[in-house]
Amino acid sequence: MKKYLNLLLLSFIACLFATQQAKAQYYGDYDYITYSKHEVFVQYGAPTFQELSTQIRHTSLVARDGNTYEPSRFGYTGVFALGYNYYRSPYVSFGGYLGLSAAMLEMSKKGTSNPVFRSTVLSITGLITGNWVYFRSGLWEMSAQAAVGMTRWIDDQEMMQEMSKDVSADTARWRFAYHLSPLHVRWGGTLGVFADLGWGYKGVVNAGMSVKF
Repeated sequence: MKKYLNLLLLSFIACLFATQQAKAQYYGDYDYITYSKHEVFVQYGAPTFQELSTQIRHTSLVARDGNTYEPSRFGYTGVFALGYNYYRSPYVSFGGYLGLSAAMLEMSKKGTSNPVFRSTVLSITGLITGNWVYFRSGLWEMSAQAAVGMTRWIDDQEMMQEMSKDVSADTARWRFAYHLSPLHVRWGGTLGVFADLGWGYKGVVNAGMSVKF
């Protein structure tokens, strides 16, 4: 699966470079003199990869006692993020993204509904992003995005049942992170608002504000 995702990301980035030349032939010199080279943004995204992977796949784990435990209750914050884009042309930019999210899971022994321990996961995700603007009219702008990076999952666990054997185990691990968005819509000039749909570690639906200068 990861092999196909990596191939898709590489193909997308190759398209960014190829289509930049076609854009250069279509748009006039004025666009290349007046465009903003920098963009900073804040955004919020949900549902997160944590939520989808846990609820759809019903993620389970084997605790220290050898038994399998499954989530019985969920709680999520979504992803709060900051980012920056540098425009190499009016239509192609590259940048970075830093997102923070948290999740709470109550884990029950498989086949039961009585929570045994609570798992609180903090996720810190850093991505390198590529963006291609394929439509612009007035204050409206539509673009596609691709991103790759790493996420750090910090899982703190605590027992919920007194006088029971401690089967919890804190963990911290790195994971490969990615995001693909074919539809990113922005409205505004120097100050703008945006929203997008995608799949990956930013959230399925994102919205935020950005400043170009």
